[in-house]
Amino acid sequence: MTLPAKTILIVDNDEDWISLLEKLLAAEGYKVLKALCCAEAIAAAGRARPDCVIADLKMGGESGMTVCCHLKSDPELSGIPFILLSGAEPEEGGCGCACDAFVSKADGTAALLAAVKKALG
Repeated sequence: MTLPAKTILIVDNDEDWISLLEKLLAAEGYKVLKALCCAEAIAAAGRARPDCVIADLKMGGESGMTVCCHLKSDPELSGIPFILLSGAEPEEGGCGCACDAFVSKADGTAALLAAVKKALG
């Protein structure tokens, strides 16, 4: 019996980056949901209950930490692993919302995949 694919929600305002991550994650067998802003991400997480969320730290005037803080403060969503992704270093961007992992874009896609696999156990 084959288990259903794990679902990952990608949150980023850069559609090219979302497309790259979608291809990368789909090639690993994950189902991908996409959100271009914090409000879309929060609504999608509530509806779909993804197995993991990957959000960019800086999205125009918004922050992936907003999504993280919202999900981690909701008892029904707080168990969803949350990976914060950014070009900024952790000390620059901060990681104060109890995200499960912080991955720098400079570390490449292998680091992101490793974080996803670790988060999903």
